[in-house]
Amino acid sequence: MAVQVSYPGVYIDEFAPGAPIQGVGTGTASFIGVASAGELDTPTLITSWRAFKDTFGAHPKAGFYLWYAARGFFDNGGTKCYIVRASNGTFAELDLPDRDGNNTVKVRARDPGTPNPAISISVTQVHALAAATTQLFQPTGSYTVTGARTADLTDDKEAAQFKPGDLVDLSNAGSNRTVGRVSGKEVRFVETLSQVLGGGGAIRLSDAKPDTQVVRIRWTGPAPIPDGTLRAGSVLTVKQGTITAAQVVQTVQTEQIDPTDLTKITYRVTFRRGIGATLSLDPANSASVESDELDIGVSQGNSTTMYTGLGVDAAHPRYFVRAINTVSKLVKIEAVEPPPMAVLPNSIVDDTGGPAQLQGGLPEDLATMAAQDYIDALDTLRLIDDVNLIAVPDALTLMSPAIPPAGPSQNVAQITLVQQALIQHCEQLADRFAVLDARAANLPLFTIGSAEAIDAQRRSVDSTRGYAALYYPWLCVAPDGPGDNIYVPPSGHVSGIIARVSQARGVFKAPANEIVSGTIGVSKQMSNEDQGILNLLGINVVRVFNEGGRPKLWGARTTATDTNWQYVNIRRLFLFLEESIQKGVLWAVFEPNNPALWKKLQLAIRAFLLQQWRDGALFGNTADEAFYVRIDDELNPFSEQALGRLHIEIGVRPSYPAEFIVVHIGIWQGGGEVTEG
Repeated sequence: MAVQVSYPGVYIDEFAPGAPIQGVGTGTASFIGVASAGELDTPTLITSWRAFKDTFGAHPKAGFYLWYAARGFFDNGGTKCYIVRASNGTFAELDLPDRDGNNTVKVRARDPGTPNPAISISVTQVHALAAATTQLFQPTGSYTVTGARTADLTDDKEAAQFKPGDLVDLSNAGSNRTVGRVSGKEVRFVETLSQVLGGGGAIRLSDAKPDTQVVRIRWTGPAPIPDGTLRAGSVLTVKQGTITAAQVVQTVQTEQIDPTDLTKITYRVTFRRGIGATLSLDPANSASVESDELDIGVSQGNSTTMYTGLGVDAAHPRYFVRAINTVSKLVKIEAVEPPPMAVLPNSIVDDTGGPAQLQGGLPEDLATMAAQDYIDALDTLRLIDDVNLIAVPDALTLMSPAIPPAGPSQNVAQITLVQQALIQHCEQLADRFAVLDARAANLPLFTIGSAEAIDAQRRSVDSTRGYAALYYPWLCVAPDGPGDNIYVPPSGHVSGIIARVSQARGVFKAPANEIVSGTIGVSKQMSNEDQGILNLLGINVVRVFNEGGRPKLWGARTTATDTNWQYVNIRRLFLFLEESIQKGVLWAVFEPNNPALWKKLQLAIRAFLLQQWRDGALFGNTADEAFYVRIDDELNPFSEQALGRLHIEIGVRPSYPAEFIVVHIGIWQGGGEVTEG
């Protein structure tokens, strides 16, 4: 808004440009597969190899590859990934109702199947602050007005019951007043008293009204109050006869020793909101205060673990969901969305009246895993915005003839379903990239003599605009423990390389010509001629060039049918640019659609692209040769503005990889030049 000037002088008018665009992450992978531990169908962030083993099992599940993929990812420089444990098992569960009978908490076993022995849950209501030892502090006294904002109480002890900030009721004063200062027996108020000098009456705390958020509590038990009993997140219920009202504590301050009883302490408690319309206390009678906590027991067989003094609000340091989920190896607690009219304290989980068993649960049967089990796990990643790479190495176990549906062609169809679902997932979300594995370690190169060669698989995983890449062959790695070396799908190792190159060089660098760490060899050797055919088909090869040498990733093509998107780094560069710009200009939504906004957006986007050009992501001797940003009247006629639309056109010239380096060399005789090419 323009500065309004009126008097001669200097005026300050602050302005702010469009917020700078920050580049999004590019190296967060996700792996879907079978594990021996961990949550099912739940994306779990893992930041180290040790964390993976602690969460999903120290050893691989026999016949599956998730464990090796994660190890390969971290071996090759990956630093962050989401793991989704796929399964066809289900959990035993138990619903816990609140005091109104609504199921507001679900308890389920950590492992699929029917627990044996059975798992039982017991819930007991406890009160760290009991009505017998805790009262609403309701000091009263007599005052005499001594000034427009001052009054004297009977004596110092009576005045000391009140503190600055207290809202008090002054009979004959017309309404409540706020205490500003207490000195001796004199109390000074923030507001005027509107009374003649010498007036007076009775004074008391005004903590008996529905909109009251601040109350004083008097601890009548042995001083001081037990440590941690009254804290933020505690739920307190105020009672007087049949009148009750409950609310969550926001802050607690220790006030003072009760001047009327030096063995007692008072506390100032601020509630999260007004204590409730049901509260209308009689100031002539005392009111008690009671806290609401839970003791929860988790039992299996003869073993019981008790979790005591649990809070029922998420702000409580021992919130029951968090306290159990971070420790228990048997169960996981999930708070279900309460009904719209749920009111404290009846919305608190009720006593179970004794142990209640978890029911149901189907055991995990890995021999019957099907494509849909992996696709269901894949769908859980839709809400994880941080994911940049996805691989499903364990889908390849569907190739085993021991796994139904029987027959090689049907098993191949199952793998194809998973890989096509993965490509579709990436194309729809348009912010992530699929890393695909060859179907088997012994897959032939070409369809001559075999209908299931790698070139046949390549034809089944087309992505028009290059949201996927196919890697071949499998990698030879050391097993977990003693025994012969084994072959594993390459996607975990490749994802680690992609993440490492993105961090070290940038997303615009082709993730190829890189040593594959943690590997001994490959399942199939090939010649330059063999790879030449595969490369032109869009199949990325891991090769060992010298006998005994280390495997090297020697390909960076996508499965695109549109050749504009045939390189992995080009597709990933655009994913990076698009998501960064999308998030970076979100501030402009609902801003006035006028030239001032256009200018701000153009400057912000140009600054971001200029940095990418300087980093080497874009080709051109100058920035103007590397990119342009256009926002003008031609793109944004009034008809479009009237529909609430703002069009921005951005053109960038990416740096393509030097995949084929052709050296022209010939005999030079000093004055002429002869070349052979």
